[in-house]
Amino acid sequence: MQPPGSSRIFYGHFIVGGCFLVLLFCWGMVINTFPVFVTPVTEDMGWTRASLAVTQLTGMVTSILLFPIAGKIVDRFGARHIMTAGTLVLGLALLGGSQSTHIAHFYVMNGFIGVGLTCTTLVPCSFVISNWYVSRRGTAMAVAFVGTATGGMLMSPVAEWIIRNYDWRTAMMVAGIEILVLVIPITVFLIRTRPSDMGLEPYGGAEATTGEDGEVWGVSEKEAFGLRVFWMIAAIIFLGALVTAGVGFNCVAYLEDVGHSSERATLAWSLIMGAMILGKLTTGPIADRWGSKRTMVGVSMLFALSIFVLTFAQSYLAVMLFVAIYGFTLGAPLILNPLLTGDYLGMKNYGSLFGILNILGTLGGGLGSIGAAAYQDRHDTYLPVFYVFAVLMLVSAVCSLLIRPMPKRLAAIGAANPGDVSDTRD
Repeated sequence: MQPPGSSRIFYGHFIVGGCFLVLLFCWGMVINTFPVFVTPVTEDMGWTRASLAVTQLTGMVTSILLFPIAGKIVDRFGARHIMTAGTLVLGLALLGGSQSTHIAHFYVMNGFIGVGLTCTTLVPCSFVISNWYVSRRGTAMAVAFVGTATGGMLMSPVAEWIIRNYDWRTAMMVAGIEILVLVIPITVFLIRTRPSDMGLEPYGGAEATTGEDGEVWGVSEKEAFGLRVFWMIAAIIFLGALVTAGVGFNCVAYLEDVGHSSERATLAWSLIMGAMILGKLTTGPIADRWGSKRTMVGVSMLFALSIFVLTFAQSYLAVMLFVAIYGFTLGAPLILNPLLTGDYLGMKNYGSLFGILNILGTLGGGLGSIGAAAYQDRHDTYLPVFYVFAVLMLVSAVCSLLIRPMPKRLAAIGAANPGDVSDTRD
């Protein structure tokens, strides 16, 4: 993919590659590998699964507090410095967590993990890519965010092997060292926030990012809170995070509960990460062609189907069907959420608005993972929770259908009531 009218390799492609690696080592290695740690950590420390899930609350709280701040910092100062600082905090948090002897240590570790991930992954990476790409933005976002799934796919079996042959502490220590050694050079030497920092224009040209007055278009925070489209996007992000975290955190443990070995359950999770790669690479181009809204509707319905299939997980055939459908759709929100934000709220205050929206995503993720684990601890089953999750994804599909765009021409002049405008984009 070359920029129109140029024979040189577009530097934005290197930005995408850098974000891919950052997301692989930070998000993929921490979030998408953690299900492998649930059983060994709880058995070694004598904790319930719910208590382990609750330790993530500190990470969620710090993320909630930092998301809008991080967004404002990115909007004003760029992404490189905050990503570097976040990587340092994340790596040191994992090194410290590997030496935990009390549950309080996990609370502290997850607090710093929340700081690191907030400053390193979703907001800064999506912001940088959105700045560098006007056209083909969905495809660029998809390629970068494949890193989260690639990290989970590659590192889950590695972590399981290290845990099985050594212990979970060694696996966590290795993850921390890898992040410090491999990611910091990428954020320092490769990441650049805007094409203008290098005297370049975004892929597709600058004109598509502006309103009629020539300025970058977008609504303010105050305007956003009064718009239906903002709250529909907020509901989509909240419900998607609730369900994906609720299923993802408990997936490996659930498969073990219904009779599958730890090796087979880990393999299923690793295959989910592999299917996620294909899903992300497909989601981006589909969104470029059909729009982020329509794509999100389809993704939400497939999510609901996959969770229903999971309730038959005693059958290995059902497990593989779940792996295929769930994995294919799991990574889609990481692409579609920032696309929906940029498409319907604009880029002028993207960092701040996406940071605020991710507060709700963090809350949803916490409720999903903790709620499902707590219900299992009390009732020795996940099934009623999974049925509720499936219904909630259908609700998310309805929310997507209710989105109406704020046209760039109206956003540029700060129109306050775009709800009556017909949806001409999607």
